[in-house]
Amino acid sequence: MPYGSDARRKPPGFFSSQGRGILGTESPKPLPQTTGEIDVSDRSTAALAEAARFVRELAAIPTGGDLFNPWRESDLVWDRSRLAPCVRRLHLTYYLARRLGRVRWVWIGEALGYRGARFSGVPFTSERILLGLHPEIPAEVAFGRRGVRTSRPDHPILAGRTSEATRLYGFAEVSATLVWRAVRAAGLAPEDVVFFSVVPFHPLDSKRGPMSNRPPRRREVREGLEVLSEFLGIFRRWSREGAFPRVVAVGNVAHEGLEALGISHLKVVHPAQGHGSRFLAEIRRAVLTEER
Repeated sequence: MPYGSDARRKPPGFFSSQGRGILGTESPKPLPQTTGEIDVSDRSTAALAEAARFVRELAAIPTGGDLFNPWRESDLVWDRSRLAPCVRRLHLTYYLARRLGRVRWVWIGEALGYRGARFSGVPFTSERILLGLHPEIPAEVAFGRRGVRTSRPDHPILAGRTSEATRLYGFAEVSATLVWRAVRAAGLAPEDVVFFSVVPFHPLDSKRGPMSNRPPRRREVREGLEVLSEFLGIFRRWSREGAFPRVVAVGNVAHEGLEALGISHLKVVHPAQGHGSRFLAEIRRAVLTEER
């Protein structure tokens, strides 16, 4: 399921580290049990293996040009190390493993953004959230502990796109904040919901450079549907008591993609471009209606 014709070598599998973070900094200390340490039971081991397999396959997909695969590629102008993709693979693996067998809702977006999963590795989640530096969303929502920074703290400053704040605290994304706010407002636990996107990579504007977003092309959407189908299949296999989680399309691109796959779903407006309040209201309504 490659994007385009680039048949570059598969990257090495998923990395782990002992004692020190894989970017050379101290690993975050385990959080108290009340915030949810990573489960090491047999069930969790199986979930971790399943998640790791999917993430390895995702990382093996070549993109290039104006489509960036954050679990495979690095850009040392913006990434802290060539190991940044390894960190992002770890983030996504733990995020997915924590939700297998628990999820009640699957929320599907359009594509990754440069302020969000481009650096965090987790859809609809910013680096600032994972670092515990977000004023509203705690770091533990993704996988029960803080993550590791992958963006350079001395990255270039581009007017309207990067700033001293992104240097100090990591990248933040409005859509990520609104989506996690919606999880809380709907009365859902973090593990009740899993996020993904129709195009699993970051489409960038080649004229504006890596710190930009563009709408995905139709070809990218078509090719992304194979990955999305595999993603949904995993959660179907792990669904509780055989009940497939409810699927929500966040925006028109996600809606069209899910329609093409024949997946029953609800549709809500995308929170970008000033639709935050409407998005929150539609999510609350959808959850209340479905869980009565």
